[in-house]
Amino acid sequence: MSRYTKKTDRRSYEERAFSIRAVHRDRADLHKLAEVLIRLTLQETGDSRAAREAVRVPDTYRTEPTLVASDAAR
Repeated sequence: MSRYTKKTDRRSYEERAFSIRAVHRDRADLHKLAEVLIRLTLQETGDSRAAREAVRVPDTYRTEPTLVASDAAR
């Protein structure tokens, strides 16, 4: 069998040179960003509350409403 030969011209990790460039963008709309974060938080809170309520055992069981004397006189 022949020896392994590289099939790409890529440099090894140690030979690579990394650089960082700043990209200037328009300022973020803080009102929209805050609204999105609030909506996500409320949605997550609602989902977790619904999940907790689904498995929670009720504190009390209500019986059928009974007729009060004033309702019976009608």
